Amino acid sequence: MGFAPSGLAVFDAAAVRAGLGYGAAISAIRQAMVDLSTGRVRQQLRSFISLGAGRTFAIMPAAFVGADQPGYFGAKLVSVYNDGQGRKAHEGLVVLFDGASGRPVCLADAAEVTAMRTAAASAVATDALARPDADTLALVGIGRQALAHALALASIRTVRHIRVWGRDPAKTLAFAAQVQAATGIDTQAHDSVQRAVAGAAIVCTVTAAADPILRGDWIAPGTHVNVVGSSGPAQAEIDTDLVAASRFIVDHREHVLVHGGEFLRAKAAGILGDDHIAAEIGEVLAGRAPGRQSAEQITVYKSLGHAVQDLAATAWLYENARHPAVSPLPIIDGHAVAERLGYDTCIPLVRQAMTALSKGETQQLPRGVLPLDHGHMFGVMPGALNGGPSGGGPFGAKLVAVFPDNFNKGLPSHQGVIVLFDRDSGRPMGVVDGGEVTAIRTAAASAVATDALARPEASTLALLGYGEQALTHARAIARVRRLTRITVWGRAPGRAAAFAARLAEELDLSVRTAASAQEAVVDADIVCTVTAAKDPILHGAWVAPGTHVNVVGSSIAGPVEVDHDLVIRSRFIADCREHVLRQGAEFLRAKAAGLIDDAHVVAEIGEVLAGHAEGRQSAEQVTLYKSLGHVVQDLAAAWPLLKKD
Repeated sequence: MGFAPSGLAVFDAAAVRAGLGYGAAISAIRQAMVDLSTGRVRQQLRSFISLGAGRTFAIMPAAFVGADQPGYFGAKLVSVYNDGQGRKAHEGLVVLFDGASGRPVCLADAAEVTAMRTAAASAVATDALARPDADTLALVGIGRQALAHALALASIRTVRHIRVWGRDPAKTLAFAAQVQAATGIDTQAHDSVQRAVAGAAIVCTVTAAADPILRGDWIAPGTHVNVVGSSGPAQAEIDTDLVAASRFIVDHREHVLVHGGEFLRAKAAGILGDDHIAAEIGEVLAGRAPGRQSAEQITVYKSLGHAVQDLAATAWLYENARHPAVSPLPIIDGHAVAERLGYDTCIPLVRQAMTALSKGETQQLPRGVLPLDHGHMFGVMPGALNGGPSGGGPFGAKLVAVFPDNFNKGLPSHQGVIVLFDRDSGRPMGVVDGGEVTAIRTAAASAVATDALARPEASTLALLGYGEQALTHARAIARVRRLTRITVWGRAPGRAAAFAARLAEELDLSVRTAASAQEAVVDADIVCTVTAAKDPILHGAWVAPGTHVNVVGSSIAGPVEVDHDLVIRSRFIADCREHVLRQGAEFLRAKAAGLIDDAHVVAEIGEVLAGHAEGRQSAEQVTLYKSLGHVVQDLAAAWPLLKKD
C-alpha cells in the first residue's frame, strides 16, 4: 500500500528549470497539441473553487489515451491568489501517474512548468503561423511570462529586435535590460502598446488585463499575435476588431468556446460565430488544417493552456531529467499513514468533517471521473475545509487511479495522492498517500454512520466482500460497537476463508464464512457491502428488521450492490445528498424505475450528527447509509499528518 518517498520524483521550481530546457519543452508540447487535436487526449474543462476574494483553486485533469502503450495521466492543481494590483501568485503541483500501473510517479512545481510550457506552446504556434522572415518581437507585458516568451521564441526563430511595454515605465526599462541580458538580443522599452507593436512581426500579449489593451488597427498585415494572458471568459487582451480581422487559431476549440474571453466578446457583439475559429493548432501541426494562408494575413493564436501540456512537460522531466535525491515537499507514504492515522483518531475527524459538510462549512466539487484505456478510471476530488472568507482550513484534492485488474496482479486497485494547500499562502503543504487514507477514512465514515444509526445493542456484523475495505470496516466498526461475531461472504470461498482466519486472529473475535450473501446477513445486526459488484448482491428480503446497512462499494452511477427492495424499505441516509442524487447508483436505479423520488433521501449523516434530522426512528426500522466518499473526509484525515505542531 502506498509509495515510498524515494519512489516519487519531486521537481521543485529550481529542478524544473535545471531539467527542462525550451528545446525539450517545445518538442513535448508540439506532440501534445497534435495528440489533443487528433483524439488521443481526454481532458475535462478546468474547474474552480473560490477561496474568497481574489483567491481561486483550479483543477485541470487530463490523460493521454489510445496509443499502443498506456499513456500518462494526471492533473494540475494550482492556487491563484490575486493581490488586487494586477499581479497573480500561482502555486501548485503537476501530479503525473503512470498509465501502465496507475501509480503516481512524479510531482513538479506547477508555476515553473506553467511558465515554460505556456511559452513553449506560443513558440510552437509562432513557428507554425508566423511568416518565415518574422524577426521582430513585441512583448506586451513585463512579467514572468514575458521573459519566458522571449527565451522560448528566440529558440525557434532568429529574432533580431525585441520591443517591450509595461504599465510602469521604470519597471519596463529594467525588464528590457533583463531580456537583453538573457537573450543577447537588442531590446527596447516603449511607453505605449501602440508604439511597442509598431513594426513587430510577432506580438505576444502576456498581461493580467481585464479589458483589451491591444487594438486591431495597430496591427500591421502579416503579423502573428499570441494572446496568452487572459484565461477566463471575463478577460480580454485584444479587441473584437483584431479577433474579426484575423485567421483565428486556438489551442482547443471546446475550451475557447467556454473560456476564450476575446472570442466570446466578439461573438456576443454579433460580429462572428463559432465558425470563426479556423482550426486548432494541433490540426495545423498534423496537416489537417491550413495555418497562415498568405503573407499579408494576420494570424492570432488564442492560448488558454491545458493540462496535457503540463503533463507532457512533466513526463519529459520524469523520463529524461535527473531525479532530485531529496523531496523538497513533505510526503507521507502509506506506511506512515497506517502508523499515524488510527481509527480512534480518524473516526472523530470524519465525524466532524461530515457535520461541517452538512452545515455548509466546507466546499467540494462533484467527483470528476476521467475514463482511461482498458476500463481504468482517474478520479479527481477537489475541496476545501472551513470554506468561506473567514475559513482557515486547508484546501486541495484527492487524485486516485482505479485499476480493477490490478487486484489480480498483486497491485492495489486504487492508488493516488492527497495534495493539501495552505489557505493563508496558497502553497502546497505536502502530499499524503491517497490509498491508505481512503481505506481508513472510508471505514471510519461507515463507523460514524453505524454509531449514529445502528441499534445500541447491535453486536453481529456481516461483511459482503473480503478485500481491503472489508478489513478496515471490521477494524473501524469494532471501535463503535461491541462485536461478538463477524460473518464473511465473498465470491471465492478460499479467499473468504483465509480472510476470516486473519480477521479472527487480529480482532480476537468469532469470525465465520457463509456460503451465500443471504446466509451471511440473515442474522446480522450490521451489514457492510464492500464489493466491486456491478449488479445487486444483497436483496432487501434477506435483511431482518432493525438491521443497519452500510452500502460502500459502488461510488459512481452504474454499478449497484443492493436491490430496489432494500432501497425502498430503508430509511435512506446519504453522506452528501447532492452527490447521491447525481452518483448514488442504488438510489438512481430505484428512482429511474419510478419507485422513489428525491425525497427518499431523508437526510445526510451530518444532519443526523448535528441533531438537524432524525436517524433511526424505531428498533424495527432498517437504516441504510449510502457512502460515496468525499474529499472533505480525505482532507480532514490527512491534515493532521502534515500539520506542524
